[in-house]
Parts: sequence; C-alpha cells; structure tokens
Amino acid sequence: MKRIFLVGCPRSGTTLLQSILASHPDIISFPETHLFSKTISINSLVRFFTIYGEKHIDTLREICKDLGVSDNSVSNIKTPVFSTKGWIAVLLDQLDAIANHFSPKELPGYLLEKTPRHLHFINEIQSVAPEAQFIHIIRKGEDVVASLHQATSNSPEHWEGSRSLKKSVFWWNRSIRISSGYIGKRNQHFVLYQDLIDHPEKTVSTLLEKLNFSYSDDLFDSFNETAESLINKEETWKAKNYSSELSTSQKFEQLTSDEQNYVKRSLISFDYSGISINAADNGY
Repeated sequence: MKRIFLVGCPRSGTTLLQSILASHPDIISFPETHLFSKTISINSLVRFFTIYGEKHIDTLREICKDLGVSDNSVSNIKTPVFSTKGWIAVLLDQLDAIANHFSPKELPGYLLEKTPRHLHFINEIQSVAPEAQFIHIIRKGEDVVASLHQATSNSPEHWEGSRSLKKSVFWWNRSIRISSGYIGKRNQHFVLYQDLIDHPEKTVSTLLEKLNFSYSDDLFDSFNETAESLINKEETWKAKNYSSELSTSQKFEQLTSDEQNYVKRSLISFDYSGISINAADNGY
C-alpha cells in the first residue's frame, strides 16, 4: 500500500479530515499510532546518538496492544540494534502491518496515518520512503491555542499534563514554522481548516485530485460514522467529530480579553491565504 501521512499542530482538525478521507473506498485508516513520536526524539542531536533496540521494540509491542493489533510482526524483528534510519524502516514496515490488520479482505491502495506530531519526522520518513505523501492541515492560531489549552486542561492525563496558553502558543508557533518550510515541496499538500469548514466538497475534491484520487460524492454521507472507528473512547475532546455538522469553534471567544490579547501578540505571522483553495497558487 502507498502511504499518506496527515500531520499538523494538535487541535487543528486532523481527525475531521482523516474521517472524511478514510470514507474513501481506496483509503484505509486507523487510530493514531504515535509510532514515530513515541520511539524517536524530536531533538535531532538526540536522534543522532540514539541506538534503537529492545526498549524501542517493547514500545512497539505496547502500541500494537493499544491498537488491538497482533504483535507477530514485532516478534519477527530479528536485529535488536538500529540506527535512526534503520529504525524508520522498521516503523514503516510496522505501519504496513497495522494497516493490513485494519484492512478488509480486498486491500485498499492507500493507507492514511494520522498522528499530528509526526510532523516532526517528515525528513526522516522521506529519507527512507521518498514516495510518501504528506497532508498538512493548518488552522487559525487563535483557535488552535484556545482548543489545545482547553483540551489539555480537561484531560491532562492524556496529554502529559495540561498546557498553559503560553505553552499552547509555543506548540502552534513551532508547528507552523515546520509546516511553512514544506510549502511548495514535492509530495507536500496543504489544507486550510477554514476552507474545509466553508467549502468542504471543493476542498476535499482539490486535495484528492492532487493525490491522484477520484472524488466520491458520498464522502460526506458517513464521515462522522467513520470517525467512531478512528477515535479511542478516552479521547473525549474529539467528541465533536461524531457529528455530521461542520462548524467552527468559539473557544477563543470564551477567553478573557487579556488572554485573547496575549495570544494575538504571541502568535507568529502566517499568510493563511497562501494555502487557501481560493488563492491562485494554493500551495499544494
């Protein structure tokens, strides 16, 4: 199967877009794997000195267990020591095994892996799988920060602690800097969250065309039902994806005026129109 990775800052609409795309008959998808983010440091210096072995293989077993996937493929890993590049190859094989588990008998042509933080590993993945496609979803910084702050505050045990507004701003700024560096590059595709809400059919049709897929008219008939197979029950902050209604969040407006002003001052500048489907050159 060919691989597509859906990435971006958390709380940017990745689950919504995943649910819509996973409704396509040629695409298989599944809950977030965190294969790369749980086993590889985002710090390039740490990655350079890391040797991957039994500890990392054990993490793979835990990931398979959480997904309800047999770890037979993990048990078949014969060499216990890898470089980062060698480990990436192992993870890609593991990803294929996970996709095969979730696939029907007649395998679709593409797997869609959605873990937002895999944004940090694009170069590493491409060094081993240059044919891999990446979709970046970009949402307005104010909305992401407010949503991220609320979600992590309500469920800190699932986010390694709650995120203050300051830390939420840091996450979005860091993510948008990374995504910005891939605009216009091969196999990198961009979707603006607001376009997905305002012009869902046109946005998805344009994206699918760039991915060499045909558009299916029934993608929006059951994407909310598809979401049920992609969301773990403890991910309560994703409950909105069970609805068939597409709407924007009002969480930023719920912040105090001082908090809103702080967020606006702290976010780095980004030209959203540069990746809009309404722009002449939309960055795909």
